[in-house]
Amino acid sequence: MVRPVYSLVVRLGAQTASSLRSLAQDEPIELVVSGPCMTPYLEDGDRVQVSHRRVYKPGDIVAFRRQEDERLLVHRVLGYTLSLDGLKLLAKGDRISREDEPVDLHAVVGRVVSRGGRLIEHSTPERWRSLLGYLRVLLRRSVAPWLSAISS
Repeated sequence: MVRPVYSLVVRLGAQTASSLRSLAQDEPIELVVSGPCMTPYLEDGDRVQVSHRRVYKPGDIVAFRRQEDERLLVHRVLGYTLSLDGLKLLAKGDRISREDEPVDLHAVVGRVVSRGGRLIEHSTPERWRSLLGYLRVLLRRSVAPWLSAISS
């Protein structure tokens, strides 16, 4: 059986993203990376396998649907944040300076489990770097209101 390959530059409706997540629960789905935001870890044109998980850890690389423009992105998990809508995932591309808007957990298709047929195991330093990135985000968000109050 030939498995379909999905491109990450397509726009996905919520229903399509949900269908991809359901497929990834049964067996890994294959996606083609498009763009430089995860270089050098993932390169433009890399084929990756994505599998749905119940829990995503800092350092994991996940595919998710960004609500603003309905694009399917592959970025690294920094941590979680609590909002009025519930628990959300914080993620960021390795080559991008700012984190993404918080991601609803139902928008996450799954975790990248292999690249080019090779299993991906995230190292402890990658997980620590992600946690440090998460702490930077929390610090910036907690200090920003104070800084704007002082400058006013």
